Amino acid sequence: MMRPKKRGPGENVETWTPDGQGTTPEKFRQRVWKGISDRWRPAAWQLLIDRLRVGSPEDHGTFTDMSQESIDVPSKHDVQIDLDVPRTVNNHILFHTRYGQGQRSLFHILHCFSLQCSTCEYCQGMGSIAATFLFYLDPERSYVSLVRLHDAYNMHSIFSPGFPGLLENIYVQERLLETLMPGVYQSFKNNVVSSTSYATKWYITLFTNSFPHQMQLRIWDVFLLEGQDIIVLFGIAIIWALKDYLASPQASFESILSLVSSFFVPEDEDAVVSWVHKLSETKGLRSSMSVWRTDWRALVASGKDRTALI
Repeated sequence: MMRPKKRGPGENVETWTPDGQGTTPEKFRQRVWKGISDRWRPAAWQLLIDRLRVGSPEDHGTFTDMSQESIDVPSKHDVQIDLDVPRTVNNHILFHTRYGQGQRSLFHILHCFSLQCSTCEYCQGMGSIAATFLFYLDPERSYVSLVRLHDAYNMHSIFSPGFPGLLENIYVQERLLETLMPGVYQSFKNNVVSSTSYATKWYITLFTNSFPHQMQLRIWDVFLLEGQDIIVLFGIAIIWALKDYLASPQASFESILSLVSSFFVPEDEDAVVSWVHKLSETKGLRSSMSVWRTDWRALVASGKDRTALI
């Protein structure tokens, strides 16, 4: 379904392009939802990330040069980044060794990004996202991927002071919860369970520390394909799986918060992905999510956003 687009020294494939012979965009989309083979994930992610390119057509080399030049420029966040790196995905062999290759690469990416974006600079949640790219991509391409993800999905709104993009996702989540599971929504309100108390880590780290690693990768496959609405739908999937407990008359603040804050291990990851896929294709759902995002921005502009969330 893909063919080499550019080869480097030694004829190694550097970039890929969709195979235009017999492969339709819809077929490619269905295969991504089905699950990308781990050995092909670097190529597939590169292809999906290239689709996110916005603004001027900087190529891979330009980003590499900028990254290398920035390494020697001090950042006011360097001390905090150095403290956070060894705590980031430290159960993965790539990041086991203090100041090993993995930790150094992660530090350089976060350091350069803190210089690149003057709006959000550095936030701890970025480390998990950059680390996930490093599982499959070299440091320079991981940096490119972080920049493109940031620009295409307006992620500086998630990481900026006050986390406006994060609160927008939570608002959309609450409207979905009210629509799809009114009993759970009412239970949350009755027990004063604030969505920010459990969903913040979902949207800050893109589920890096909320699902088993393999499940997180499948979420990222479709996130890179479909966009940020998918992340909210996977959050809804967690609540849906626990809805009978969350809506129970015996539910309390402590029991609800314990359930939704816990590490979620699905019995069948295919079933979860399939459920989200069907939900995402529900007629009018994505349009409603877009309207809710617009409504949230209007609430922020009018100063009424503080009372709009549970």
